[in-house]
Amino acid sequence: MATILPFKGLRYNPEKIKDISKVITPPYDVISEKERDDYYQLHPDNIIRLILSKELPGDDQSNNKYTRSAEFFDTWRKEEILKEETEPAIYIYAQEFTLSGKKYTRRGFISLVKLEDFQTGEIYPHEHTLAKPKEDRMNLTKACNANLSQVFTFFEDEDAKISNFLHKLSEGDPDIDFTDIYGVKNSLWAIKDKAVIEKLIVQMKDRALFIADGHHRYETALFYRDFIKDREKGQNSNEDSPADYIMMMCVSMEDPGLQILPTHRLARNIKDLDPEKIKSSLSEIFDISELGSDCKTETLTQKLSEDAHKHKIAMYIGESDKKFYILTLRDEKLLDPILTGEYTEWKSIDTGILHGVIFDRVLGIQAKNISKSESVKYIQDVDDSVTSVNAGEYQIAFFLNPTKIGQIKDIATKRHKMPPKATYFYPKLMTGMVVRHISSGH
Repeated sequence: MATILPFKGLRYNPEKIKDISKVITPPYDVISEKERDDYYQLHPDNIIRLILSKELPGDDQSNNKYTRSAEFFDTWRKEEILKEETEPAIYIYAQEFTLSGKKYTRRGFISLVKLEDFQTGEIYPHEHTLAKPKEDRMNLTKACNANLSQVFTFFEDEDAKISNFLHKLSEGDPDIDFTDIYGVKNSLWAIKDKAVIEKLIVQMKDRALFIADGHHRYETALFYRDFIKDREKGQNSNEDSPADYIMMMCVSMEDPGLQILPTHRLARNIKDLDPEKIKSSLSEIFDISELGSDCKTETLTQKLSEDAHKHKIAMYIGESDKKFYILTLRDEKLLDPILTGEYTEWKSIDTGILHGVIFDRVLGIQAKNISKSESVKYIQDVDDSVTSVNAGEYQIAFFLNPTKIGQIKDIATKRHKMPPKATYFYPKLMTGMVVRHISSGH
């Protein structure tokens, strides 16, 4: 059940920051070291100094990247570079973008959402998380006492009731409006009308939420909630505290702008890369069709998308072969003896079939292991993948169709997890549109 609340967001003060595009960034976990350096150079008040501060020689317990983030955060609030809303608001956030020549708008709202435990609540993850990023985000949250970027979720909205409501509310001029470096137009409206907010609270209260992006941030918020509760034991322990809530972006799963791109895979450290042996082994459960050595991205995408009800994976083998193939699963039942226990649900998704069958059984890569494997690289671009294989950096490439929204919902509702990088939601939500200080006023 989604319990949502308005909050007094912190936004960049337009009197101090004339061009907001110079101070916002994508989420911390998609920023490379070089990109981080570029954002540092772009503007002295760029949000990068809060979300991904640099380590410096001589850092210790009392002076480090987390304490520096906290100092910037305090200074920017005191100097009103980040200015707090005068009254609680819910924020409508829209992104206009072009994908494969088609224009889309993805629209949702940012609010506080009450945290729920994964085992019992109706906020559902679909990804495993790793300890190190959670430790990093926990240190940052403790230092700043803030949600610096929103967790991205989606919800069922079959009659488009909420989508239509948000569309109506965002007909006027936005409070923030700019185009980012990816060519995406970002717009934000601060909604402070209490009656309107109450209507949205009521409409959302019976809905489950599914995490699209931000699993590590959500789990960190659960740890932080427990840390605060433990620290303040006995003080109004039955009442909600600000740490019981997290800043979240909520989007209708029927929104045409809720787009997922495929993430392809490169593999290496395969002991016996004999193309004929691999094809022979794959042919036990896949029909294999050869596409030759020169296959354009458009052709590959088209071949993969044919027969939407079938599981298809494209493969490019390097070394002596250098040819493209389409692998079409003959029958999901063939996977019954292979994908069992917690992996049973992987039969229904292409990434699961690739990881649990092709990697594990055929290539000998223990890809069910969720830790980062040196044998597998995740990549967005088809041409770059082929180049890496031809250069001998990797031995074989696999290309996938995007995971469907319904598949995420189905697996998450059963409280199962997908393989790593099963989803890539596009575009990424920008960080710095609105920030939330975890204070007594929510």
